[in-house]
Amino acid sequence: MGKREQGVEAWWIALRQGEHASVQRAGTFLAPDVQLVQGAQTFSGVKDVLFRVSGQWPNTPVLAQGAWGPVTADGDKLKLGATFAGLGAAPAAVDLAFSFNAQDQITKIEWTTTPQARPTPTNAMPDHVKGMVNDALRNGTPMVVAYTDDQGRPSLSLRGSVVAWSDNELAIWVRSPEGGIVKAMANNNNISLLYRDQKSRSTLIFQGKGRIATDQATRDRLFEMTPEVEQNHVPDRTGAALIIAIDRAMGGTPRGGFSFAKA
Repeated sequence: MGKREQGVEAWWIALRQGEHASVQRAGTFLAPDVQLVQGAQTFSGVKDVLFRVSGQWPNTPVLAQGAWGPVTADGDKLKLGATFAGLGAAPAAVDLAFSFNAQDQITKIEWTTTPQARPTPTNAMPDHVKGMVNDALRNGTPMVVAYTDDQGRPSLSLRGSVVAWSDNELAIWVRSPEGGIVKAMANNNNISLLYRDQKSRSTLIFQGKGRIATDQATRDRLFEMTPEVEQNHVPDRTGAALIIAIDRAMGGTPRGGFSFAKA
């Protein structure tokens, strides 16, 4: 491997790790007047260019998980790129182009980021979003539910029984029929829900209006859709069936962005 390829590899390792040792090694391959061009920003000089790959930036964990291709030649430049399938909050691709001087030092790094395509608004939850909601408890990512209690105060709680009830509804089996969220529906039925999976950098945010369903068919169906561990908290089925009509929803998933608008 030649010095130019070694320099590209050192930069790639530093970019993915942000660690002191790898950054210092990458610096040995940079020309004193090196430039990093990233979008509308230009960083000049070894100090500023190395700062851009030092430490933990918001996308450092993303870059570490990219599918990086091999180093390829394009005239006098060397190129390297990655794609990021399987991640929610991530670009579609990152491409790097390296220029060199006669001493094979890196003189310029051109960093191009291709964002994910913007989601097309829909009035139905995609199946993969439903799957994420239904699998939230088993995945170790129970959903956070927010509502306003009977004193007008915001209230948050983790709920392991949230399920996708239909294309435009969520539902929660509430253990206590006298619980705060049940009482709140009589005065202010606005509800917000948050799903976050750090491993896949997935986030889902739902806003809607809740109602307590009292008919036995709905209660039975929701109870039977609820994860067994939640059922075993109230095996006598004395809880409440909360149905939430979604007004708005958005987020990022491994299959791309998600945007819901009520029809």
